[in-house]
Amino acid sequence: LQRSDVVALARRRLLEAGQAPADLIGSALAESWQRSLAAGLDPLAVATEAPHATSAELARARDRQRELIDHALPALAYLHAQTRDTGSVILLANAEGLLLQACGDAEFIDRAAQVHLAPGASWHEAHRGTNAVGTALAMRGPNVVTGGEHYLACNGFLTCAAAPISDSRGELLGVLDISGDHRSCHPHTFGLVRAAAQMVENRLFNSRHGGDIRLRFHPLAEGIGTLAEGVVAISRDGWMV
Repeated sequence: LQRSDVVALARRRLLEAGQAPADLIGSALAESWQRSLAAGLDPLAVATEAPHATSAELARARDRQRELIDHALPALAYLHAQTRDTGSVILLANAEGLLLQACGDAEFIDRAAQVHLAPGASWHEAHRGTNAVGTALAMRGPNVVTGGEHYLACNGFLTCAAAPISDSRGELLGVLDISGDHRSCHPHTFGLVRAAAQMVENRLFNSRHGGDIRLRFHPLAEGIGTLAEGVVAISRDGWMV
């Protein structure tokens, strides 16, 4: 069976028995479906009554996350340049799943807006079911959600890859996401969004620890200065911060 057929079978079992079959779709997706079901979401709903921020509320949310947005905008521009004319939208969400910024191909942005995939909408798992943004927050890790893997059938036309953004102390700040039509799913998108999230984390690290001693390390000398390096910030009096 193709993946889409397996997911369709799993969805039928979920509707019939109220239990997501991990043996068919894997534990991570099954757990996400189960959380979505527990949140009281109807997987067959044409639309959901999810929270949506007013213009003033969105402006305040952006002000609270100004540091994150400022350091993420270059990454959004980079992702847009890499995915231009592929029918994609690039999204930045905060740690509550509220979409803060979007850029991408105008035609797909209009289509995505029909399911509220636009700034001001909440894509928390409790509001939209299994989706790359909300599930990345729940898992605290990167993930891809394609087609029928979305808990809500109305979002089944999407393929989404997302990666969380954390600060140097491990606090979850938000999520970067690339969304497009599920028919144009490309495996490289996952690596692209993960690299972009690392770019944002590195920019935040350098901004916050510019006055500290920074120790950079990598198994290969050539890896120093790349996205793959590790960095430790040490205070001037010798404490690891």
